[in-house]
Amino acid sequence: MNQEYLKGIHSEMYGKDAVIFQATENNIICFLKNSQSAERSEIRTLDGKRFLTTMKGKWIDICPDRMYLEEKLKPLLQAVKEGKKSLIPLKQVETEKLEGYCPPMPDWNYFFWSGYSDEDYDNFKKQEEPKMVFYEAFGEKFPIQLMIKGYSTTGNLEVEMVNWKYRYPSPWAALTVDLHEVCEKDCSYVDTNHHGRKILSWILESGLGEMIGEISRNGYCTYEMVHFNPERLKYFDPEGYRRYETNYKEIHRTA
Repeated sequence: MNQEYLKGIHSEMYGKDAVIFQATENNIICFLKNSQSAERSEIRTLDGKRFLTTMKGKWIDICPDRMYLEEKLKPLLQAVKEGKKSLIPLKQVETEKLEGYCPPMPDWNYFFWSGYSDEDYDNFKKQEEPKMVFYEAFGEKFPIQLMIKGYSTTGNLEVEMVNWKYRYPSPWAALTVDLHEVCEKDCSYVDTNHHGRKILSWILESGLGEMIGEISRNGYCTYEMVHFNPERLKYFDPEGYRRYETNYKEIHRTA
């Protein structure tokens, strides 16, 4: 774990600012102890990347940094539970002291909660800055990497958006959604429920694809199908597109 500072939030803070503290085992366990009555707690980096999650009745739920968890956190937690070690009270760090501080890229798989494997994350860290397309939101332009995959059950095209605004990749959102109906190759429903219909204009303007007039309803939401431009997808993620194409053909050959 390579952070100098972390911040903790939990469900009983009711809109209060997160608690910022030095990233030590004592402080992490102390924050968890102080938030035991909350239904859910999280510890994150200062720029919002998850390090650890927990829930009521369970000290630690998920911590992808397995080595730090097993070698540092669990031994201290066990000693505290057995009364063999006392915790130093948590001392909060004031935000004014951190002005201009930029946390490093985490050395654990902070993409874990988005469904990425440790291998995927290692590949992210090794890659040079990829080809990107700009997406405007919240009055800013964000450099977005497109990751091409295939949904496991249908083989349908899956497109993920990854934000590179802060020098290293951060999951942004899914561009597509799987409605569990088989789509033609290079076609997929776009997640207009999450992005709004403006995302369709962005897809057209970016040359990523075009609407084919097919709409599907799921619950209270309607989704529009897009035929994506395979050459543009190959441009942004050639290896990902190759795997998608191979998997799609394999699934529908045996269907």
